[in-house]
Amino acid sequence: MPEAPPARPSPPARPGPQASQATARARRVVGALTGLLLLVALGVYGMGGANRAFADLGMTTVALLAAASCAIAAGSASGRLRVAWAGLSGAALSWALGAAFWTWYELVLQTTGPFPGPSDVGYLGFPLGAVIAVAVFPSNVDRADLRRQTLDGLTTACAIGLISWGTALGAVVHAGGDSLLGTAVSVAYPASDLALLVVCVLVLSRSRTHRLPLALIATGLALMVVADSGYAYLVATDSYTAGSNPIDLGWFFAFGVLAFAPLMRGATMEDREAKAPTVAGTLLPYLPLGSAVAFLGWQAATNNPVSLVETSLALMMVVLVLLRQFLTVRDNQRLARALAVRELQLHHRAFHDQLTGLPNRALFVDRVQHALALHRRDRHPLAICFLDLDGLKGVNDGLGHSAGDDLLRQASGRFRGQLSDADTLARFGGDEFAVLLENEPDPVAVGHALLESLRAPFTLAGHQASVLASIGVARVDLLDPTPTVDELLVRADHAMYVVKRRGKAGVLLHTTGLQLEEVDDVLVGRALAQALTDKQLTVSFQPVIDLTSGGLDTLEAMARWAPEGHPVAPEVFMRAAESCHLIDSLFRFVLAEALDHLERWTTLPGGSALRVAVKVAPGQLSCADFPRLIQTELGRHGLAGSRLVLEIRESGTLVHTATTHAVCHELRDLGVWLSVDDFRSGMSSLAQLRDLPINEIKVDRSFISNLDRDEARRRLVWGVIAFAERVGVTVVADGVEREAERDVLTHLGCHQAQGILFCGPVPPEAVDALLRSPGSWLPGIHRSPTSPT
Repeated sequence: MPEAPPARPSPPARPGPQASQATARARRVVGALTGLLLLVALGVYGMGGANRAFADLGMTTVALLAAASCAIAAGSASGRLRVAWAGLSGAALSWALGAAFWTWYELVLQTTGPFPGPSDVGYLGFPLGAVIAVAVFPSNVDRADLRRQTLDGLTTACAIGLISWGTALGAVVHAGGDSLLGTAVSVAYPASDLALLVVCVLVLSRSRTHRLPLALIATGLALMVVADSGYAYLVATDSYTAGSNPIDLGWFFAFGVLAFAPLMRGATMEDREAKAPTVAGTLLPYLPLGSAVAFLGWQAATNNPVSLVETSLALMMVVLVLLRQFLTVRDNQRLARALAVRELQLHHRAFHDQLTGLPNRALFVDRVQHALALHRRDRHPLAICFLDLDGLKGVNDGLGHSAGDDLLRQASGRFRGQLSDADTLARFGGDEFAVLLENEPDPVAVGHALLESLRAPFTLAGHQASVLASIGVARVDLLDPTPTVDELLVRADHAMYVVKRRGKAGVLLHTTGLQLEEVDDVLVGRALAQALTDKQLTVSFQPVIDLTSGGLDTLEAMARWAPEGHPVAPEVFMRAAESCHLIDSLFRFVLAEALDHLERWTTLPGGSALRVAVKVAPGQLSCADFPRLIQTELGRHGLAGSRLVLEIRESGTLVHTATTHAVCHELRDLGVWLSVDDFRSGMSSLAQLRDLPINEIKVDRSFISNLDRDEARRRLVWGVIAFAERVGVTVVADGVEREAERDVLTHLGCHQAQGILFCGPVPPEAVDALLRSPGSWLPGIHRSPTSPT
């Protein structure tokens, strides 16, 4: 039979609730005993000193308590923390054993212990264990910080060593001892104190995690150094007596603090959140350096000779400081270069497509805005091409998305080959690209070149694939009004969608009359016919203001349709009405509604001379019965023909036949005003002024926008107004949005205006309120029709 697989080793068991509670009780007991012992020591030494037995036994006990506290912490910790606390426990235990031997000789044998002897081994084991423990304590220091802290440690060691040599260590070395071992042990004590001081400085300066436990450890080590130094001084002056010198409290509190360090919150848990280095911690390594410099200065001032060892240590400090500064400068330079590279990468990523490396939509829009600003200022022409790849989905589905990504990269490369360095090619995302052409005389030709670049098959994942594109072009010529970025993108997008509706793989230039063909006009027409039957449409009115008097002159009627609360754009249902032969029904509805309200407004203050304007399709003027319809509706409401304005859409096709001429003259005989809507000063508009009895022209809003800032546009509007004055035609400015535009129009002699500056389209109830609050719509301004400025 096959052997069973070896059992997976079980993970180490976590301490259960009972073990955790026992550990917590042990910590509380050790903490309480330590605190009690320290209070007793303070009281005893505060009352004049203790006897030798209390001093020896008390210091041994507090060291054992510190060892026990650190041992408990090591049992609760893991990883480097366990090693660190175990090391501190061993160090405290070593010192306690040394103190125990000392106590044995003094209290039991009633003699002085041998030197060197077992006590020295225990005492010197403490700094060795403490240094190792602190070195392995987790600190979350990176490699660069580790190099700098190593240099800080060496510099601190040299500085403290220089001071120690000039005060104690040098004297000990020169004094020598009874034997080589004795001399070595004598030197080891101040040397170990030096090591402890260095460790204290590094612990306090480097700590980014476990700051409170490390601060207590450093405090305990520093108290140990103070106690050792005080003891050495008192022994040298023959003034030390165990139990009668307050210096003993240094050892008591050194181990007391070490006993409390593991009791701090988080002392036995990994601290994953590294804190930022403090200013005090950063400057701390320079304190011993400054002290060493001050010590050398004091020696020079008191004419004390500087030894060779002190000179060597001073030179080493200078070299280490210079090396430290060199590393700091180099790291700062590296950091600055890394930040600069990162900033460039982030900037490139923010404004470029990651797949193709092309500019993205944000950068493209920024460049289009700049090009439009140049057109507005210097009349520089521009154009954009909007490209949508035909067939990318099939490549993704058949060959995978990696092949689709490869296709996009190859297509962008082909596009680049058809463009100049001055053109901007961008990827908008998915299969959409856009091109900005500045000073390009024939953007449609560029569009065809881009399309032809796709004719050759693509090699994708070892297969041949053919992909073409639908391309819409939007152009802004020299004398065109400057559009916004969104308007320009919408034009190109509309043209591109029309190409897709017509069969894809083509190029189309956006024109004024271009309509989207993605809406099914038949479905819209059916819904519109039902809405007309059910009277679901409404009519809003937009005021037309007389610029001379500031009064309300005309209200333009506008059909509105919002089935189930969702508005349908007028251009959508108007196009459907024309294609589904509903334009007559829609006109009759709007006409009836407008005249119904006009009849009611006539009875209100200021309403007797009010007129309404209704848009009429050019084809309706070719119907011989059209004037009879108008006459019937006017008679039904008891209104004169002069109260009605019929606006002929200039964008439509008005066939100049004998019937059209007869219809227009019959309307004129009824007193009805004929207005040319969206007048653009083109040849068709001028022909209508020449051949038809036109009373009014409404200047397209594209000529009115920013009229006060565009000299060429202002001259053009002045020319239209001057011509209209000569042929006796009223001029209405459409789309006035700012007071500055209104003021220029008034100065140029424009008769009337409408736009959101005065009032947008409002429901009939709002017109009632306007009539009941008579007042000046616009302050009158003196007219000067003979000057363009």
